[in-house]
Amino acid sequence: MWGMDPDIWKQFENIREMVRLTHLTPTKEWPLIFVDEFDELLVVREWPGGNITAYTASRSAGAPPDGS
Repeated sequence: MWGMDPDIWKQFENIREMVRLTHLTPTKEWPLIFVDEFDELLVVREWPGGNITAYTASRSAGAPPDGS
């Protein structure tokens, strides 16, 4: 039987962890930082257990397609 690439297993573990965190409330959220260069917001959160996540969100995320 063929094994899966260890990199894929690591990615699966990361996905499982992110799904688990969606059911928790962050213990700390840093103020949003707008990054002009990329026209995006930087979101940083700390979770129970000490995990820290950071991601960017487009200013237009969730806006209607016409940009209004």
